[in-house]
Amino acid sequence: MKKLIFIVFTLIVSAGLLSACSQALVKSEITDKGSSPASDSAQSKAMEISPFPRTIIDAGGNEVTIDKEPNRIAILHTNYLEYFFALGTAPVASAGASVGTAQQALETYETLLPYKGKAQVMDLGSAREINVEAVLEAQPDVIITFAGHGGLDEIYDQLTQIAPVILLDFNETWQNQTRACAAIVGKEDVAEQIIKDTEAAISSAHKVISAQDKTIALFRTNGGTAFMGRGNKRYYDTFGITAPTGYTFDYAAYSLEAMAEMNPDYIIFQDYIKMSEGFTATQEASSVWNNLNAVKNENVIYFDDSLNTFGPLAMRLTAEKLEQIFK
Repeated sequence: MKKLIFIVFTLIVSAGLLSACSQALVKSEITDKGSSPASDSAQSKAMEISPFPRTIIDAGGNEVTIDKEPNRIAILHTNYLEYFFALGTAPVASAGASVGTAQQALETYETLLPYKGKAQVMDLGSAREINVEAVLEAQPDVIITFAGHGGLDEIYDQLTQIAPVILLDFNETWQNQTRACAAIVGKEDVAEQIIKDTEAAISSAHKVISAQDKTIALFRTNGGTAFMGRGNKRYYDTFGITAPTGYTFDYAAYSLEAMAEMNPDYIIFQDYIKMSEGFTATQEASSVWNNLNAVKNENVIYFDDSLNTFGPLAMRLTAEKLEQIFK
């Protein structure tokens, strides 16, 4: 009897092992070949186990294959620093922006201050003059920038000899750019959580701001005497901001007299803070400036220039700052 039980038990275990091996083989075939008559759910499970290699069609229409999850990412513009820090995959190298270097961004951008000192990021210099030798020295697994990056066409082929190059769509929503970055590093689930949390912060701010009967004019400076509009209609609607009468959403330049006609309840400068403070200091001798509602009520506010990336960290921080104004 004991012998019979042992034989039956052996057969059951053997059948289980064969079944497991069969399932593993199916998953392996799905992953390796990239296609299978198996169901979509089976393919999804296989992707969870081994999401690489994967092929991405980038914003330039290029078909780019990534063989394995990239650990060494080089970006050619600071705009994408926050995306990869938020995703938990800090770049190993980054170029700067139109002004400044990546190192300056890491040390001064309010959006990036929580990550200061937590990662070593090699500085690739100016985004306007991409240093191919520096990119090569960084030994990246993948190189990332945006379609239309000035000067990229001349060195694109050289960069592809170093690592796969992926172009992102700078004009896409921050949600879709977050998803695009996540697809490169296989962190789609992290991206969706980032989007969910950021949208919740925006929704909270919208509720508070839209309930106020106050107008806000958002500006940057231009190094001269004009107030430069900052933020389009979609941006204002996103946060529930009411613009003053006369404010357009085409990044126009406004004189001090035009400001007097708008007479907003709040003036927010979203630019380099010292530059903005210097700009307003030049207005202080003017009675027109001093009679503005925002000035009289001490409602001239300065936001850091890093919020102009309009990325996930910038949008969340903007939401928190705007909500705080009215609390």
